[in-house]
Amino acid sequence: MSEARKIFPINTFVACLKGEGKDANKESLLDMLKYMIQKDVDSELEPFAIALTKAWIYEQHPELTNLSAAGLAGLGENVSISPLPALASAEISGIFEELAEYKATINAKEAKIEELQGDVEAKDAKIADLQKQVKIFEDSKKDQAEELFITSEKRITEYTQKLEELLKEVDEVKKNGVVVAGVAAAPGAAGAAPAEKVVDNDAFDFGGSDFDSEW
Repeated sequence: MSEARKIFPINTFVACLKGEGKDANKESLLDMLKYMIQKDVDSELEPFAIALTKAWIYEQHPELTNLSAAGLAGLGENVSISPLPALASAEISGIFEELAEYKATINAKEAKIEELQGDVEAKDAKIADLQKQVKIFEDSKKDQAEELFITSEKRITEYTQKLEELLKEVDEVKKNGVVVAGVAAAPGAAGAAPAEKVVDNDAFDFGGSDFDSEW
């Protein structure tokens, strides 16, 4: 047996070609894929590596396509595998390079999306804070408006009372006469000032320059 070949369990071979027992033989399957294509294979590249490897095996041994998983398992306990030839390996390398570029692009876009999502969350938090401040401002203005309304209503009541008092005094004036310091003084009322006595000028004799001043 050539040193360029490696022995793998038949169940690993069946898992690659038929998909049965993949989870149970995952580690061994990855080893077989890496050996055959001479490339590192992770969980993301595993489906591509299986498809390429399976296509090459069926191309070299088309008779295996008609066998079921049980039929493949009946071929023996182990299988001897050799790496893919240089030409096939080169084609796979080109495919894997393209996949790596796609993966890098996707990772960059995901990083950008995560960054933008962080910006959106920061803006949402800022908007929430501003809305909270607006609510506080509106509540404070509402309280001030209510206080102003109460104060204005109180003043209107006071002015109304004063107006009613003035109207009462006006009514008193109309009924009783002059109001002095808010007190109505009726004609002839007690304490009223006596009327001034009218002087009759005819009771005096004012003559000319020869007026006799003796009484």
